[in-house]
Parts: sequence; structure tokens; C-alpha cells
Amino acid sequence: MKRNNFRKFLLLFTCIACVFCMTACSSTISSDSMKESAKDKEAVANKEEIVKWCEDEIKYLDNTSDADITAAAEAAHTLSEINRKEYAVNPDGMNVATVEFLNGWIKTRQDLGSLKSIDGTKVEISDETGTLCVVSVDTTYENRKCSFEFTIDEDMNLESGAINPTYTRGEKMEKAVLNTLLGMGTVFAVLIFISFIISLLKHVNKIGQKKPEVNEAETKGVDNAIAQIVSNEENEMDDLELVAVITAAIAASEGTSADGLVVRSIKKVNNWRK
Repeated sequence: MKRNNFRKFLLLFTCIACVFCMTACSSTISSDSMKESAKDKEAVANKEEIVKWCEDEIKYLDNTSDADITAAAEAAHTLSEINRKEYAVNPDGMNVATVEFLNGWIKTRQDLGSLKSIDGTKVEISDETGTLCVVSVDTTYENRKCSFEFTIDEDMNLESGAINPTYTRGEKMEKAVLNTLLGMGTVFAVLIFISFIISLLKHVNKIGQKKPEVNEAETKGVDNAIAQIVSNEENEMDDLELVAVITAAIAASEGTSADGLVVRSIKKVNNWRK
């Protein structure tokens, strides 16, 4: 009898413990679902604010001159201060990523022209935080289509911004050819400059060398020797002419040809004797 009562008590205790466990699990599940619901509501609210900021930012850039954009960036004016509207993005003011995005826009806007329409906005919210997201905005400008991409961090600040114009295949090929020509031209210019530098290296050894000193005595001796050689050559020419004249005179007096006469020597005779 006592054993049966003990079994009944044990069964009753087990049922009560199961009921308490089920109640705890249901409360945990409901708490988690409440958190997920709150996160979803926060994500939806942030999504609407982020889309509003992105589209208004694009409109502001299209309607503002480069000088005003630069001045606003230097003064760190946010879009909220410019439009007098409330935005959730960049609550702490303009950061480095925003300034870089504005500079990129100033360089790109000439290729786009004026804004025609905003075709669509896509938001991808992070599953981990419920706030970090990437926003893609498709637009149509006067000259071409363009896609903007904004990355918003967990603190609702702009983490990065990209501007991606859509170029035709011909424009892409033209840019590729220009980049190729520019690269090859730069390479050849550098090679020509290097060749010019190498050609100047042969003059490096001559720099700083002293010119050899010329001995004046040796120079005078060489000049005298040259003058003497020239004088001897002139005397020999005079003797040859004299021999030819004498030979012709003898042949004329003898009535013979000058071919058979040979002059061995010529001696000067003193005419001081009478």
C-alpha cells in the first residue's frame, strides 16, 4: 500500500514539473518573438528614413552647384541643416565618407547631365543588427543612367557612397584605348629619357679632369723643324728648275736633244776674279 502511494506521488510531481517547464519555454519564446518584432519594426522605420535621405541627397546634388556643395562640405553642413528636414542618417554631422562621396559627385556630374527621374530604390537590411544596410538607387540622367550605392552603418552614419554611371560599349572601348595609349606613351617617354641619360655618362669621366700642360719649348722646337722642312723643300724645287734651264741651254748650244744629257752636279763659280 505504501509503495503504491509513493508511485502516485512521484507521477504527480513529474506532471507538475512538466507543466512548469512548458510555461517557462512559452515565456522564452514569446520574449524572443517580441524582440524580433521590435527589431523588424525598427528596421522598417529605419528603411523609410534611409530611403528618404538617399533620394533627397540625390536631388540636392542635382540642384546645387559645385561651389555650394564644396562650401557645405567644408562647413560640415548635413542634409538636415540644408533642407530643414529631419533625417535619421548622419545624426552626428558630416563624416569623411560623406565628403568623399561629394567629391566623387563633383567629378562625375559632367558625364551625367541633369536628373530626369529616380527609377527605383532597393534596401538590403542586415539580419544581424537590423540597422546596417546597403541602399541602391537607380536613376536616369540627361546623358546616361546611373546607379548610386550607399552603405549605412549601425549608428546610421554613411559608411561609404559610390556613383556608378552606365557607359556604352563604345565609350568603354574609347577609354580603354586612351588608357592604353597613355600608358604606352609614358613608358616610351621614360625609356627615351633613360637612353638620353645613358648617352651622357661618357662625359662624366671628363668632368673635373685637368687639361694637359703644353711645354712652350717643345712647341717652338716642333715649329722650327716644320719651317726647316718647308724651306728645304723650296730649295730643292729651285735646284731642279735651275738644272732644267742649264740642260736646255747646253742642248741648244750643242745642237742636240736634252734627253741624252745628264747633269751630275752644279757648282757655283766665284766671279770676283777678272
